Amino acid sequence: CIWNTSFMIGEILLVSIGLIGLIIATITDLKYREVPDFLNYFLITTGLSFRFVYSILSTDWLYFLYGLIGLGVAFLFGFILYVTKQWGGGDTKLLMSVGVIFATKPFFINGEDSLFLARMFLNIFLAGALYGIGYGVYLAIKNFDNFKKEFKRIMEGEKIRFIKKLSMTIAAIAFILVLMTKDYATKLILLGFVIFLIFYIYLWVFVKSVENACMFQLIPVNKLAEGDWVVDDVIKNKKVIYRKNKLAVDKRDILMFMKEGVKRVKIKGGIPFVPSFLIGTLFTLIWGSLV
Repeated sequence: CIWNTSFMIGEILLVSIGLIGLIIATITDLKYREVPDFLNYFLITTGLSFRFVYSILSTDWLYFLYGLIGLGVAFLFGFILYVTKQWGGGDTKLLMSVGVIFATKPFFINGEDSLFLARMFLNIFLAGALYGIGYGVYLAIKNFDNFKKEFKRIMEGEKIRFIKKLSMTIAAIAFILVLMTKDYATKLILLGFVIFLIFYIYLWVFVKSVENACMFQLIPVNKLAEGDWVVDDVIKNKKVIYRKNKLAVDKRDILMFMKEGVKRVKIKGGIPFVPSFLIGTLFTLIWGSLV
């Protein structure tokens, strides 16, 4: 009884530390567009340490193993998004901390144990998609003139016009099948496919327009931070000193720019994604799953 009480108190503390860490990370991401490494390392270390100590005392090594699995799965997802330049390194490390701390369902949460972390990751990504669209709308309104020009330019491109015609043709055929079929489930599937075809092309153009019109900035070198994405080759005295295909700048790159006398560089800004970590985690703990 004493052992169970101690474990429950420890797990409540672990979940509390995880939530407090996510709140701090959300504030720093919104304010400074970065998550401190020390915060991520603290959360990962705390989660693994608690699981390791519990496993030693209870001889239940699955509890620690699940933490390692959560860490590995989160690293895999985060790394893919990092190398494709969708996320920064801080986002990846924060997802790893979530994978460790919430690898197993806390004792006070109802529902299945086996799918808890999967539900949490799904909620985080769905919250991120909705949050990203909302933030994109905010950026489009804030930079409306540039956004409108870019949206019009992309929509008038030959490739987009061809894809639009093809999508509408397929959507029309699918809608005819909706009217012809009698099976209710098939009708719903086909109708969903029609809606997807109609709106997806506009959503893609919207996202691309926001990216091109609102997210590229020319900034002084002394404003660069580790992890920023420089979008053009940096050339000095007819010599390429930095290649744009590098994942992100580090301290050595910034010092090199200063040494070479580079004044400004063009970077791609991003949408602060960390708030969706907090939203998705809270939703999972309180309600379960968005889907």
